[in-house]
Amino acid sequence: MKYKILIVDDEPDIVLLLAKFLEKAGYEVNSAANGREAFDKIKSWNPDLVISDVQMPVWDGFKLLKNLQDLSQSKPTPVLIISGYVGGGEMELTRSPHFVGFIAKPFNIRKLIEAVDAFFRERNSVIRI
Repeated sequence: MKYKILIVDDEPDIVLLLAKFLEKAGYEVNSAANGREAFDKIKSWNPDLVISDVQMPVWDGFKLLKNLQDLSQSKPTPVLIISGYVGGGEMELTRSPHFVGFIAKPFNIRKLIEAVDAFFRERNSVIRI
């Protein structure tokens, strides 16, 4: 079974980089340019993991997590946050039942893939690099 990963970032270069390496690692990948678009794709595509930036237009990462909490789901959709700046909102992120980890930009792509692989091996673990 291929795990499905949704990449949410308004920087096309980041999306392309992540998609290339995640697909090469054997994952099925989809993307969204902002939190609102991601929310709709999560409802229809049901990813196994969401990798999301925080600062984006339309809906940022905070609003995405808040709306996921309001969505009645039998199991929370795991969200890994990747961002260069959170602005003191780290505690708000970690309180979400969807939050599974935070990785600062710039990141090492090899270590990120290893962390994602470990997340799926260990199921529901916290992602750390």
